[in-house]
Amino acid sequence: GQRKIVLKVQSEEELNQLRDSASVIGIPAALVVDAGLTQLPPGTTTALGIGPAEENKIDRLVGHLKLL
Repeated sequence: GQRKIVLKVQSEEELNQLRDSASVIGIPAALVVDAGLTQLPPGTTTALGIGPAEENKIDRLVGHLKLL
């Protein structure tokens, strides 16, 4: 029952920075790593899951990003 929104970043480094920033402000965050069963090599970081958290906290973290 929770909203899912997909946003775009420019690099894996930016994903890592967002994960670290989320941790600092107390928002759960986890990197998603591909198993390599399709087109991507195993271990390829593909996404960052953020939350659950209050909407205003998430907006402060990712409000500057554009929709994918």
